Order: sequence, then structure tokens, then C-alpha cells
Amino acid sequence: MTAGIRALDAQQRLSHPDDAEAWVEWITEHALRGASLKELVDGLVASGVPAASAWQAVSAVSRSPILAAARRLVGRSVALEQVTRLHRVVNPEPLTERTSLDEDTLYREHWTAHRPVVFRGAATGWPAARWTFTDLRDRFGFAPVDVSVRRDPGWWSQDPEHRRMPFAAYVDVILGTPSDTLYADGRSGVLEQVGLAPLRAELGLLPGLVGDGHPRAWVGPAGTVTPTHHDQSTGWLVQLVGRKRLFLASPLESDLAGSAVGLFHGVDPRRTATGELAHVRWHEVVLEPGDAVLTPAGWWHHVEALEPSFSVSFSGFRWPNAFSWYLPGGAPRTAANRA
Repeated sequence: MTAGIRALDAQQRLSHPDDAEAWVEWITEHALRGASLKELVDGLVASGVPAASAWQAVSAVSRSPILAAARRLVGRSVALEQVTRLHRVVNPEPLTERTSLDEDTLYREHWTAHRPVVFRGAATGWPAARWTFTDLRDRFGFAPVDVSVRRDPGWWSQDPEHRRMPFAAYVDVILGTPSDTLYADGRSGVLEQVGLAPLRAELGLLPGLVGDGHPRAWVGPAGTVTPTHHDQSTGWLVQLVGRKRLFLASPLESDLAGSAVGLFHGVDPRRTATGELAHVRWHEVVLEPGDAVLTPAGWWHHVEALEPSFSVSFSGFRWPNAFSWYLPGGAPRTAANRA
């Protein structure tokens, strides 16, 4: 929330200046942000609303008891935002990197502190650390695999569509041109496929995990992207083949929480943001083969494969790890499980 309107540029103006209901929505939003009556009128006029109509609409909204009630509720939100911003300033939340990590340190300094950690070389001793796509194709080429089809830029808000193909054919896709069209992501159940099940025995465990850690595979070509989102549980992401780049942002970044849709957000941290989103502090890390990153529940993250990539995520921890109530972006548009 900002005091006043920073600059009523084209992005802040009415997209439908002939729609009186749009006027009311626009006036209400910016009045709650602290804009003066003159700023509101000037903004409407700049969007093409006649001056007399602008003054009349602003006057009507400003006298509304609905606006008065909304201001009281927003006042509480602003106070909470002040608290989170204070915490953000006094706790810079550096993205810690370690080359060794025991379970006690993980629990004390990262799990309970709700702070990510990059564990360099975490999986270098696993049999899976020796995987190559050529070797995997030779071993499992005839095994069928379900691959998610990216239908359009809004794929993340839709139920997944899968295409079944031989693993050898999918490896050819992976090693081909960088693309985000086909991706055997966590919803594809790669490690649950009968023909690929032996891969599970070649995985290891990381601090905090129990049993097999509930692994899920993420396999795809360079260029595959999981857009900005948060999970409702904490997880390890282990990079086994290729490199991935992650951007992470704290759940205390209120500008993200306030404009999310379900678990996702439309901001792309690889590009320069505008408005309030320009103030979000991102932490960038590149995972090399063998590296792992702990992403606590609620932490925003954006993931991009820089090379043909095989990653495995784990969410089976020995501590309580389900926070389905945490959803600042409101109810998801689909019940499909996404990570």
C-alpha cells in the first residue's frame, strides 16, 4: 500500500473510461491508497472522463459509507504491512549457502527460522549424480512417460493436459531446441511410471527427510519455466542433470501477496518490474548438478531450466509440513496439485 498515487501513468488509468462502474472501482482503489480528491479527479480526466462527471463520481464515492468501512479495514492491513516491512529491514534474509548441513542446523537455522538454504554438492554422492540423458535413454528408452503440454501462457491456471510418449522420444525433445512446450513436471508422475521406477532406488536423502522423502521428478529441455508461485509446504529441490536458475522472494513481500492469483503471481523476476512490484527483493541462485535448495512454505519462487534438466523435489519431512490454509492470493482456479 502506498500513500497517494505515485504517478497516474497509463497503467494506472482506466482501461474503460466510458464505463461508470469502472470509475467507481478505480476511485475506490486509489482513495484507499490515500489519493486526494484532486488527484482522483485529475486521474479520471487524464483517462478521458469529462471533468464535471469526474467531480460528481469522486464526490459520490468519497461520501459512501462503504468507503468509510473499507478504510477501517485497510487501516488494519496497512498496520500489518508496516510490521512486515520493519521485519524485512532488520532481517535482510540473505540466501545462505552451505557445503555441509546436518539435521540440527537445518532445523534450528532454516526450518524454524523459515529461511531458505542452498546446499552445494548435497547429492554428489548419490547414484543419481552420475545420470546423463544419453545413459537414461539407453536404459529406459522404451518406458512410457506422461509429459505436460503447455497450451498457452496461462497453462498454470488450467488443469494439466498430458501426452504419453516413449522416454527415448522425450529425451530427443529434451536434447533438442530449448522450449517450454513439453515438460514432465511434478504433476506428470515420472517416478511413478512402472518402467522408470528403478530411478527411485538411485536417489538419496537430505537432512530432515523421512522414508523416501516423497520424491517427484521434473524433467525437461532448456527453457522450461515454472512461473512465480509459492507452495503450501516446505521442500527440497535437488538438481541432478543440467543447471536451473531460481529467483526467491520472502512471503513478507506484501506487494506480491496482495496481487497473487491462487498460488501463482504473474510477475517475472527476470524482467524489470514497475510500480509496487519494482520494490520486491529477489534472491537469485543457479543450481549446478548435485546442488539442492530448501524452499520454505510460502516463499515465492520462479524456476527456469538453463540446460536440459532433471531435478527431483522432496516434501516428506519429519516435522509437520502442510499449510493448506496459507493462500494470500485466494482460492486457486483449479484443484490440480501444483509445485
